[in-house]
Amino acid sequence: MQKPWEKYHSPEALTFDKTNIGNQTLAQMCREASRTYGDRPALTTMLPTGAQTTITYAELDALSDQFAGYLREDIGLAAGETVALMSPNCIGFCVASMGIAKAGCINTNVNPLYTAQELEHQLTDGNAKALVIVDLFGDKVDQVVGHTNVKHVVTLSLVDFFPMLKKAFLGFVLKRVRKVVPDISTPHVRMSDALARGRKSIAGKDVAAYAKQVKPSDTALLQYTSGTTGRSKGAELSHSGVLLNAHQGYLMVEDEVKDGAETALIALPLYHITAYVLIFILGMKLGSHAVLAPSPRPPSNLKAAFEKYTITWFTGVNTLFAALLAEPWFDRRMFENLRFCGSGGAAQQTGVALKWQERTGIGINQGYGMTEISGVLTLNPPSDNRFGKVGIPVPGAEIRIVDDDGYEVPLGAPGEVIARSPTLMKGYVNRPDATEEALRDGWLYTGDIGVMDADGFLEIVDRKKDMILVSGFNVSPGEIEDVISTVPGVIQVGVIGIPDDKTGETPVAFVVCVDEGPTEDAILGACREVLTNYKIPRQVRFVDAVPVTLTGKVLRRQLREDYLN
Repeated sequence: MQKPWEKYHSPEALTFDKTNIGNQTLAQMCREASRTYGDRPALTTMLPTGAQTTITYAELDALSDQFAGYLREDIGLAAGETVALMSPNCIGFCVASMGIAKAGCINTNVNPLYTAQELEHQLTDGNAKALVIVDLFGDKVDQVVGHTNVKHVVTLSLVDFFPMLKKAFLGFVLKRVRKVVPDISTPHVRMSDALARGRKSIAGKDVAAYAKQVKPSDTALLQYTSGTTGRSKGAELSHSGVLLNAHQGYLMVEDEVKDGAETALIALPLYHITAYVLIFILGMKLGSHAVLAPSPRPPSNLKAAFEKYTITWFTGVNTLFAALLAEPWFDRRMFENLRFCGSGGAAQQTGVALKWQERTGIGINQGYGMTEISGVLTLNPPSDNRFGKVGIPVPGAEIRIVDDDGYEVPLGAPGEVIARSPTLMKGYVNRPDATEEALRDGWLYTGDIGVMDADGFLEIVDRKKDMILVSGFNVSPGEIEDVISTVPGVIQVGVIGIPDDKTGETPVAFVVCVDEGPTEDAILGACREVLTNYKIPRQVRFVDAVPVTLTGKVLRRQLREDYLN
């Protein structure tokens, strides 16, 4: 019996089969892209100033081979060991990522805005043996690596792969004029030197042999995701899961994209699963040209990319779309070649979507997904884009809406969204308890409350458990509470998110203190020492009590009712 949403699926989508994917590993996919697209532009690093540099698919293939050789031959990593990659969007990120896959190693993408403490947790939990880090944040290395198993550090730069003279000039400006590149005392190797060493090491060797024993079911990524009760957890994502999710996304928009003819502006961070799988990996499979923006903030950083390139593919979050609409340089002509515009990571406000469509002539197709599913789970089909909905299940994925006992609820009734897909994670590394809670009988229990209509379109009506969504980033209230609880004089603390015009939501801390306890500045100062900026509460409210369960768990819903209504 055909499901109601399957009327939107193509014949290939209706017969979706995970064995239909020709490229079974990321390494094989990269090599096939080189064979197919060769001298076509693959990646461009676009700086806010308009300075840019580009490499082809053939060059990406060769450079990632060299980096694989460096990892295996020069520093002696073994297949299956973990390499951490901490970088904003740039060519170096992509070269390193594909090199890690070709080396037969596991990649763990790290948010470059992480504090030293957050970085240390991920390096330790993922047992990383090497770290590739952008030089802009290299000072964190000195604070961290001595407490981890990391033995090798590679620094990359936003100006890597620029012509020699331009690279030297831009590097001088960053280091000596703007002074944004700190000194690093920890022994390290620059990416350019690592590639040179790797190039010599692989002479006469079969680089493909490094990953010959890697199976599609083997782990490709340890992708970390915030939990509501504390530190982030590493979801084990397989090669086949990543590639299949990219293909699921493609099947949803195949009429809107063309092989070898797309130019995608990647403003969302590649260390996030959405951009990594659904823009970078899918783009490589399609032979797209990826224009990499290291940071979309301020939005004027994207102006040069829109002016210099014919952008046909653009994905953002609600706050980015809203910010772009307010830019004085925003011009409909920059978007007249867009064929697809997607949104994910946070709720897309209908008002912003309507204004975007009015100004650009193209709708924003909202989707819904999560790290644990390797990316996208539902997406609005371009032929029936419904604002306020997150779309229909992608081909090969199943969704149920269930009550607290696991029984399906009637159409139109709210319940927990549970899902299964061939792209589902294996589990959380080192966290069998969390894995058992999330995965039950092959189904992922998302914790999100949703409603499905008669056509199979899903609407998310409540946030994932207690997660706070700040500009599309998941923020764990438990992590913030852990930090504030260490401040002398704090008795209790509860953190929730409240609406914010600029970021969607913002964390607010409710704190119970002893008499003459810490000030708001003291509490925020403690947060700044260990938390990324977007996790820091924008308000601290001192209260008489924080509602908790008998076991001490913060009752966040009651906290909202007590103090926000």
